[in-house]
Amino acid sequence: MGAGWTGAVAGRLLTDAGFAVEVLEKTSVVGGHSRAETMNGVVYEPNGAHIFHTDNQAVNEFVNAHGLTRPYDHKVLTEVFLSPDDDEGHLLSWPPQVDELKELPVWPTVERELASLPLQPTGDNFEDFVVSMMGRTLYDLFIRNYTAKQWGRPATELSARFAPKRVELRRDGHRGLFRDRWQYFPPNGINEVIESVLSTVAVTLDSEITVDDAHRLGQDYDAVIITAALDDFARCPGELEWRGIEMRSRFEPTDGPGGVLTPAYVTNRPSTRVPYTRTVETKHATGQQIEGTVVSEEMPGAPRRHYPVLTADGANERRNTELAEKIAEHFEIPVYFAGRLATYRYINQDEAIADAMAVAHRVATELGG
Repeated sequence: MGAGWTGAVAGRLLTDAGFAVEVLEKTSVVGGHSRAETMNGVVYEPNGAHIFHTDNQAVNEFVNAHGLTRPYDHKVLTEVFLSPDDDEGHLLSWPPQVDELKELPVWPTVERELASLPLQPTGDNFEDFVVSMMGRTLYDLFIRNYTAKQWGRPATELSARFAPKRVELRRDGHRGLFRDRWQYFPPNGINEVIESVLSTVAVTLDSEITVDDAHRLGQDYDAVIITAALDDFARCPGELEWRGIEMRSRFEPTDGPGGVLTPAYVTNRPSTRVPYTRTVETKHATGQQIEGTVVSEEMPGAPRRHYPVLTADGANERRNTELAEKIAEHFEIPVYFAGRLATYRYINQDEAIADAMAVAHRVATELGG
């Protein structure tokens, strides 16, 4: 259930292994959160920026086989204001680069703070961990307000567990956001790749399945893989805490077919001077030669299930586990859970594919394939 990355890849692998598979998708299109759209012919991303990157060779070979091969080195900028009186912000690399920071008037303070940090970051909540990584001044400039806007709560209430994966202070001059060996961005968005994955799989769109359908599913199928959000599937909204975004996207004219309007594909905006967290202009990544562009402002707080809220006490993760157990009790056939939504994890596209590979292998093994 679900035709995003995890459902599509699991469905394809099990089909290739000889199983009769049906992928059931709630919406009228495949691709899930990663899907791209067009506005006046310009490719843009209605659910935020999605750059494919991986160090997993098996995942890389799989996506290459389905047409994801165009290299793309993703660089992110952040606009910071050094004081409330600053009229113009400073555009700096993200993650922060020490060689750039040395050019700022706040560098002496930053340098003193860095010299006093522990050898390894520490802290039970997100704020304490990141401050121990980069000091209070850089945290306030780059992280504090961005995090409050993104998650709708202070960083002291968020888990430190995902901090090492999302925050870094760099001293080596590496400007790309990711260090993975393989990084891609397809010129038309990811849709064609996921559609290729599903090209040999039976897909039923506009199919809203819930736990109430457990008995019927048990009669029609030998096993079920759920990639949907479990509070949605279990028909108990509000049981899990999610943070959603709304991309406010607009078409703008440009000077020439290659023109863009923002300084980077993704530009973080941590300042409270604007309500959005970042701008996304996908044309930087696609390289489309087309008149006009689409600029999207990422507004946090939408009532959607985009990001799990990983609190310091781990309450939401525990509740997700309870929901999985409750759902499984309704079925007379094996039930598996995989992917970002169903497992309530903050993961990337390649990790969703790796999840699909693992669950497909498990299903094939346990069903005797």
